[in-house]
Amino acid sequence: MTLNEQIRALFVTYKGVFQGALSGFVGRWDKISTKVQSTSTVNVYGWLGQSATFREWVGPRVVQAITTFGYTVPNKTKEMTVSIKREDVEDDNLGIYTPLVADMGQETVRDIDQLVFGALKANGTCYDGLTYFHAAHPATFGDDGTPITTAGAPTFANVLLPADGETAVAAWYAMDTSRVIRPVIYQERKAAVFVSKTDLTSENVFNENEFVFGADKRDNVGYSLPQFCIKCTAPLNAENFTKARSMLESMEGDQGKPLGLSLTTVVAPPELRADVDATINVQFNAAGASNPLFHAADTIITPYVK
Repeated sequence: MTLNEQIRALFVTYKGVFQGALSGFVGRWDKISTKVQSTSTVNVYGWLGQSATFREWVGPRVVQAITTFGYTVPNKTKEMTVSIKREDVEDDNLGIYTPLVADMGQETVRDIDQLVFGALKANGTCYDGLTYFHAAHPATFGDDGTPITTAGAPTFANVLLPADGETAVAAWYAMDTSRVIRPVIYQERKAAVFVSKTDLTSENVFNENEFVFGADKRDNVGYSLPQFCIKCTAPLNAENFTKARSMLESMEGDQGKPLGLSLTTVVAPPELRADVDATINVQFNAAGASNPLFHAADTIITPYVK
C-alpha cells in the first residue's frame, strides 16, 4: 500500500471513529433546550413574546398575529484541530491516536452541553431587551409588540433571592422542561463534521511534516420565554424549592394567560449536590421522616453553571 493509500484509509477510519463517538455519547443539553435547525447566518425569533390562546369560535376567526421583537441569534463557527507526524503514518504507529479522535467526537457533544448550560450562567439578553434572569420583565405589550415599561406597568420576576437572614448560595435553576419550547434555544446551522488536510503536497506536510485533521461546526444559543426558568440564589432547601415552584406555577403569558407551568427540573453546580439530594433525591430525611419533595423534579448537576 502506498503512503497516499495509507493516508486515505487512515482518515476514512478516523472519520468513522469520530462519528461513532459523537453519536454514542449522550449529552444533557436537550433536557433544557429546544433545538432549532438554522438555515441562514442569523435566525430571527419573531414568535417569542406571544402564546396563542384558544377562544370560543363564534363568527370569523380572530387572527393572533405573531409579535415580532427582532430577537436574533447569530450562528458562530467553531473548530478544533490536531496533527499527526508523518513518521507515525509511515511507521503505521496510529493506534495511539484512535482514543484522541474518539474523544474529539465526544468533545463535540460536551461543547453543546457547555453552550446550553453556560447560557444560564451567562444570563444574556432575551427577546424583551433585558437579561434573561431579571427582577422586572415587562408583563404587558402594546398592539405593535413593544413592551409597556411606563411607571406602574406590571412586571414579573424570574429570580429568587435570599430572604432576610439567609445567605446567598451559588445559583441553581428551577424550570419547566415539559413543553416543546424549553428555556434555552440551541440553534444548529451545521453539525460537526470531521475534516482533514492530508495531501502530501499540502503546505502543512511540506513545512511541518505533519498531517492536520479536526472538526468544525456552526451553532449558537439563545433564550426562549423568561417565564420558563427561575434563577435562585436563595439556599436550596425545601422552603425555597417550594417558593420557586410557586413562582413558576403563577407565571402568565401575554394577555394574562396562565401558562400552566410546573417545576420539572432543577439544574445546579456540583457544590450544591448535597443540598439537591437532601431536598429532592432522598425518600427519608435524617430523622427518618418521609420527604414530601422526594422526586418532585428531575435533577441535573453540571459544572457548566458553576
